[in-house]
Amino acid sequence: MSDSSRDFENKAVLKSLESVYCPAAIKEARERQDHILIERFRGYPYAIADIGCGTGYHGSIFAPACRLYHGFERAPDIASIAQERWRQEGLNNTTLFLGDVTKATLPSDFYDLVFCLYFTPGNFREPSPDLSLYTDAYLDRNPSFIAIFSRFYQALKPGGLMFLTIYKDVPEAEEAQIDFYEHTGQRVVTARGTRFVATAEHFWSARWTRESLLSNLTACGIAASAVLFHDLNHIAWLVKVTK
Repeated sequence: MSDSSRDFENKAVLKSLESVYCPAAIKEARERQDHILIERFRGYPYAIADIGCGTGYHGSIFAPACRLYHGFERAPDIASIAQERWRQEGLNNTTLFLGDVTKATLPSDFYDLVFCLYFTPGNFREPSPDLSLYTDAYLDRNPSFIAIFSRFYQALKPGGLMFLTIYKDVPEAEEAQIDFYEHTGQRVVTARGTRFVATAEHFWSARWTRESLLSNLTACGIAASAVLFHDLNHIAWLVKVTK
């Protein structure tokens, strides 16, 4: 993907993060995800990695009590918002890593928790203007997803946990995606029934079956027995991976 195409995509992501509009099913899934994680992990001195930390919202929630909070973000404009947010909140245990997370160099057995939330796991792919690249076989063994999550799984301490929020591959999730993206000024270019939604602004968001996620996680060296699917609602799962 060219620099200009990546810039278009980053701007589309920022619009979605800042939008006051959010389809009810997506909002419900986000709120339930946050409730579960806050109830369980807020207020403890964990080392946390947040893949695709966005504008820093979850850092504001968890960093005040954690040992360290590492945010990973590829979009400079979005990263700068997170950094300024954390600076204004006086959070001196946060660090933001800017760049391509598929190439992140991480210490082994380091983090207690790894987050990849708000449907971010479905945004990773090898960029191409040719949407025919993203076949079922590709989605079941996504090289970018595998490069990222194999690294972060190795970076988890034994007994550490990884949480992913993902769309289920159901028509209701697809309709919510399309609704959301169109309300943030994007133009959907994929036909209904495709396992991902792509826009003319180069945004890309996949949906998942249990089998497709387990296929990708297995390729990361993660046993299926270490993976638990928690229903957030009819369109979303919160997936827990235990090391």
